[in-house]
Amino acid sequence: MKIVLVTESLGSGGAERQLTGLAAIFARRGAECTVVTWVNKNFYSSFLRENNVRHILLHPTGRLDRVKELASIFRKEKPDAVISFLPMANETCALASLLIPIKLIVSERSYTTNWGWRRQFTNLLYRRAAYIVANSNNEAKNIRTHCPILASRTLVIPNYVDINRFTSDIAKIRSDSHIAFVGVGRVIPSKNILNLLRALGRLKSDGIEFTFDWYGAIYDTTYVNEVETLVSDLGLQYVFKLRGECKDIEQAYRDADIMCMPSMLEGYPNVLVEAMASGLPVVVSNVCEHPHIVEDGVNGFLFDPYDVNAIYASMVKAIKLPPEAKTEMSKANRCKVIENNSIEAFYNSYFSLI
Repeated sequence: MKIVLVTESLGSGGAERQLTGLAAIFARRGAECTVVTWVNKNFYSSFLRENNVRHILLHPTGRLDRVKELASIFRKEKPDAVISFLPMANETCALASLLIPIKLIVSERSYTTNWGWRRQFTNLLYRRAAYIVANSNNEAKNIRTHCPILASRTLVIPNYVDINRFTSDIAKIRSDSHIAFVGVGRVIPSKNILNLLRALGRLKSDGIEFTFDWYGAIYDTTYVNEVETLVSDLGLQYVFKLRGECKDIEQAYRDADIMCMPSMLEGYPNVLVEAMASGLPVVVSNVCEHPHIVEDGVNGFLFDPYDVNAIYASMVKAIKLPPEAKTEMSKANRCKVIENNSIEAFYNSYFSLI
């Protein structure tokens, strides 16, 4: 079986992680897999090599040239299926399929809020796809509501988690006063780091001892400057750190006590279920798919991301959990991920579509 997987780059984002992981799974099952990108970011290059997945980096001179180069690859490879992740890759593959007919599976990796003409154009192109895969229930419902003609071809395949890589160490749960928080995601406004910092400022004023390490690529330098300014204004320089991209993110989870995710908008967050697989109690915004993953007070805590007091209150609840309750929450989170996000289920779902 030949499969071509297409996305914009091998950057460090969650979509790229899922696509390269899917390629590796298929390769381990004996398929001949090729990943095609055109933006020269190579965070996952070594991972693909280690898993015997070929990577082709295109060098198009423009959008039309990108479509033509991709169609040329489809003509040469004659794949049994093409799987694309992220809007630009989805659109480019759909346009290329006008030149070379292919079985196309496009994947939506975020929550769509703007259904204007640009998105209507995307929906038109999606008619070329055999299936539209959403990684969240919310986005699948969103597509079916706004574009009924695609409803019968739209389905949900939640992100997978490698439970052998992201493991839980129940024995490390501590009862001491110092709390190590971790946050993961691109440093962009939708991640809501400014309101997080305001809540952390209140924790500091309460005399609570903590550190907070945020891991993720810097995409918006203006926003980073705002974050750093607020860190300084609140006196958080010694407890809050932007750590940048991290290839060993599983170690960051092992070093933490609580995962906090204050995003205003998310698709299906890899980092949330990875933290849960690592046995961490989670404190997350009550938006998009989060309430489908986290039950407030059972396996984590939910809050309104626009309300600093709510963020603060949820963090305090997590901090004040007795060790026994933290242990139960840790076990509940890992069990939930094993049940809902196995690598086998992820592979089988895509294989059945092909």
